[in-house]
Amino acid sequence: MDRIERWKLADELNVYQISLLIAGYDPSEFEEDGHGHWPQEVRVDISPFLNAIKNAARSQKFTFKEVQYQSYNEPEVNWIESLVNIDSFCDWLRSRNFADGFFLSNKESDRLLDDSGDFYAPKLAAAVRAWNEVTASPEALNGKTPKKALEIWLRKHANEYGLTNKDGNPNELGIEEICKVANWKPSGGASPTPTAGILPAEGFPPEGRKVRPRPTTPPKRKSPPGRLSNQLADDIPF
Repeated sequence: MDRIERWKLADELNVYQISLLIAGYDPSEFEEDGHGHWPQEVRVDISPFLNAIKNAARSQKFTFKEVQYQSYNEPEVNWIESLVNIDSFCDWLRSRNFADGFFLSNKESDRLLDDSGDFYAPKLAAAVRAWNEVTASPEALNGKTPKKALEIWLRKHANEYGLTNKDGNPNELGIEEICKVANWKPSGGASPTPTAGILPAEGFPPEGRKVRPRPTTPPKRKSPPGRLSNQLADDIPF
């Protein structure tokens, strides 16, 4: 077993140990010195992880056993003695969709897509790959519902996953069933089409602006109160 892999046996670790592991360092090599005495390169490498984990711990995003010490008459977090529950921490990583390579990796997905494996399932692999490809491509979703974008990708790759009929055409029923699995928005709704730089058509106001309709005939002028118009006065006999 690789020396760094042994750390996967731990149920709890502190934020420094976790940050080092995510950055690819063995925490055993840094136990004798405090964080401030570590090489500058190491501190720079782990800084984004360390800050994110500390902030998440303060916000109780995962299970965190906080230990405090007194500093200038005010309690502060003892980040060395405080411990993070690893199972809970991994759940938080999943919620952030972050495969760090140590606590969470893409090995499960790689195994699922490996067509040489004993448990390879073509339709499941097609659903996973379609989801990965479509969600990673803004162009694929432009002006389309997720279902439509997935269908287009699956038709293009139907031969790779046995999604064709005897005549060689895509198996529409099979593609539809796979879309039900991969579709993250089953309620429907297309992704918005970018409209930057497009001016409103002539005669139509920009979106959100209300325009009063113009009258088809000019309004009649009212005579001043107590007086008759000259025309009306001429029509009255005396």
